[in-house]
Parts: sequence; structure tokens; C-alpha cells
Amino acid sequence: MRTRWGLAHLATVVLAAAFGLWTWLTLSVGAFERVDALSRVPGVTGASARGQILAAIAILTTPTVLYTVLAGLTLWAARRRLHNLAWAMLLSIPLGWGSSQLVKMIVQRPRPDTALPLITAEGYAYPSSHMTAATIVAVLVIAAMVVTRRRRTMVVAATAALVVAWWLIFADRWWLRAHWFSDLIGGGLLGGFVAALALAMAGVRVIKFGSPRRVTDGTRRAAVVYNPTKVPDLPVFRRQVEGESAERGWQPPLWLETDADDAGARVARVARKRKVDLVLVAGGDGTVRTVSAEFAETGIPLGIVPVGTGNLLARNLGVPLDLADALDAAFDGRPRGIDIVRLRADDAHDDVSLVMAGMGIDARIMSETNADLKKVVGPAAYAVTALTSLNSPPFRAVITLDGGSPVERTPALALIANVGSVQGQIALAPDALPDDGLLDLVLASPERPADWGAMATRVLTRTGDHPGIERAQARRLVIETDEPVAYQVDGDTIGECRRLEVSVRQNAVLVMVP
Repeated sequence: MRTRWGLAHLATVVLAAAFGLWTWLTLSVGAFERVDALSRVPGVTGASARGQILAAIAILTTPTVLYTVLAGLTLWAARRRLHNLAWAMLLSIPLGWGSSQLVKMIVQRPRPDTALPLITAEGYAYPSSHMTAATIVAVLVIAAMVVTRRRRTMVVAATAALVVAWWLIFADRWWLRAHWFSDLIGGGLLGGFVAALALAMAGVRVIKFGSPRRVTDGTRRAAVVYNPTKVPDLPVFRRQVEGESAERGWQPPLWLETDADDAGARVARVARKRKVDLVLVAGGDGTVRTVSAEFAETGIPLGIVPVGTGNLLARNLGVPLDLADALDAAFDGRPRGIDIVRLRADDAHDDVSLVMAGMGIDARIMSETNADLKKVVGPAAYAVTALTSLNSPPFRAVITLDGGSPVERTPALALIANVGSVQGQIALAPDALPDDGLLDLVLASPERPADWGAMATRVLTRTGDHPGIERAQARRLVIETDEPVAYQVDGDTIGECRRLEVSVRQNAVLVMVP
């Protein structure tokens, strides 16, 4: 697993001390007065060609431009499920701008009298905001290349180019006499501190210290079952998986791609025949449950790489949603046995659920949610559809628990849960545990559409159940209805049925968790 202490944490402490010491030496001791005095010598003139070029560079490298570039990189990282890296980039923007402005207001150091009168040379001098922003961008770009496991030669070349660009901005500010020499170094140190702090706060580990990873004898191998429509950047994903495997002494992974005709069952059987030691499942909850069904009671653990929209099983098991952290959990975590829920609708083939299955309004919501909207706003798209589905009529159901006496109900929703929460916070079935060998049944029977609001409020605030909600636990249950009712399994609408038989197999699948 990832250690709590990494290079970013060490750099944060060192650079904070360095910036504090540099500021004290500059402003209190005057240690750099001689070199700062060179700024009193006039530099270029605004009318010269050289001066105009330098002024253009100053505008193109303003903090506004550089932080805009960083905002674009934040979106790039977020789309690739590099959530920790995206948070670091996002945090660094207000931290960088805010800290530099705060120090300027406290210090109130004037610009050199020889500064070229440009918009990029207004305000206080210490520290240089240009150098702060340039350092932050450079550090985070290098961190992104390391995290995404770019080739060493590419990282070295990019680092060299960024160093050259950094010194070009340094020289530009110096030749324009926009700053004293000590302002430029101070800005660089502040930028390095902010970048390191953002990486540490977001949990990005560029280089790890502490306990070494478990390195094998080179005989172990992982299979990667992935849904290509869910993996946003396959080259980045492949590099990260192969890099994590190689670092631990594993053989190159076996790559198996699902397709429209096979959600993962066929390729999972291929992985099982190859007798791999670990199966990484990269997809939504549907891919995870399909692969899990094939590896039930085999003793081969699954590592979930959450790249779907909901990732409900991962959230309930505490599997990180960040790609790098999820891979750490898969390789270095502990195996946890979880239950598999078996379902048979009418005379159809058996299906399985790891999260939640249901009949009624939830299946309608799943089927009517716009796929394009879901890609844009994620799980919030379900809430949009739910608003138009609250007037769905209830259905008459006869429910039998563990072979007991049948009971009649008229619910709008019958939910069978293997886990307790959706989106990590909404506890639809608070007593449900993924490894207790029990099914948790939740019946919602509103008398009118307005009751849904009261039920939702009770669930969200955890203040107790609404009278229209009933709960029960069993190892086996049967739901029979008068008319065909839509049903869903782990977010996938399967069809309609009049009879749903459900049972549970305890601890049938091993899943790697932190």
C-alpha cells in the first residue's frame, strides 16, 4: 500500500524552510544587496526589438496564462481517473496565487526604479508571481509524467525543456528589470513549496519512502479484464498497470478486452484457464459482476479498478477511486471475501449481483437515464430521471422470505441489497454488509408521489425510516407479481419478470481491498 510519507512531504518541509530562510536573508539581513543592486542598472528599452520580444514573453508567461494551462491539465488528469493528481493541480492554483499575493501585501517591496513600464511589472516585487506560477506548472507537469509512467528518456527530455523554459522566464523578468534578483529566487522557492504542498495534500506519491513493496520471484502474473468504452486513456492505463507489475517482479500482464457481445464472461474464462494470480477488472459495476461470477469460489482474487460511472462496489469496499491508489490496493492490499447474490427471473438463466438489484421504479430510472447525460454529470443523471418517474404506479407483490409464509405488499420499489450505500453516503440499506451471507430487502410503498420526498429526507438525514419503508433480511427470497415488472441488476436494466428468485452465496469472491 502507499505509505503516508513521500517525496512531496519531504520537499514541502525543505522548501518551506528554504523560502522562509531566503525571505529573512533578503529582507531582514540584506544578504543579497550586491546582486540586487544590479537591477538598478537600466536594462532593455521598450522601443527596441529585444525589449518588445521580452515584453511579449512576459505577457505569455503571466500567472493568469500559466494557471489557465494548469486548469486544462487538471481536466486532463480528472478524465483519466488520476483524481489525486487532478486535486493537486486544482489546489495549487489558489494556493499559488493566494500565497504570492499575501506575501506581497505583507512585505510591500517596491519594484526597481529601472523596471520597464509594463502591465507585467506593476504592484509589489517580492516574490515574483511569474516565477511562482512557472515553478508550480513545471513541478506538476513532471509529476504527471512520472505518475503516468512515461518513458525515462521522455521524462528527462521534458524536465530539461521545462528547466530551460524556467530560466528563460527568469532571464526575461531580469532583463526587463521587473524584479530584484532575490525576488525571482524567492518566487521559485515559493512555487516549489506550493507544488510540493499540493501534491502532499492530494496524496500523490511521486517517490515513496517507507516499507518496500512485496517483490515476488517473477512467477506471478495478473490478467487485466477491461471495458474499452470505460477506460478513458488506454495507453496511460497500460503503462501504469505494466509499471506496477514490473516494480513488484510480476510477469507482464495478460490483457483481455470485453466487447459489446460479451461483458467479460468469455475473457474471464480465458484468464481462469491461464491460472493467473490476480485479475484486475477495469470497468463499471456490470463488468465487475460479470467477471466475479466466473471467479466465484476459485480463490483467485480480483482487483477492482474503478473506471465506471457509479463504482458502487468499490465505494462500499473502500477501494480508492484514484487509478494509482486503486492499483496499489489491488497488488498490495488484502483479499476480502464478499457475497454473491444469485437471481433467477422467471425461467431465464441465473444472473448475479454484487451491489443492488431491484424491481419497480429503480429499474425504470436506470433504463430511461440518458447515457450522454450520465457521461457528463455522472450519477447525478439518475436524479434527473427520477424526478420524472415519481408517479410510477406501484405493483402488487407476494414476498416469501426463507420459505416462510408469503406476505402481500404493494410497493413501488423492491430493492435487494448486498451493500448498504450508494455514492458512499446514501444508506439505502444501512444494515447490509457485503460479507454477512444475508440479503437485505427494502420495500418502498409511497401512498402519493409527495411521499418520495419525505422518504428521501429520512434516508439522507438518517433520522429513521418513513412509514412507507419496510426492511427485512433473509438468505433466500422470492418476489412474485401479477403483471411483468421491470427489474435491474447492479444498475443494468435486464427486462421484465413476474417471479424473481434470489439467494446468496457467502464469501464466494475474493476482492483486494486497502
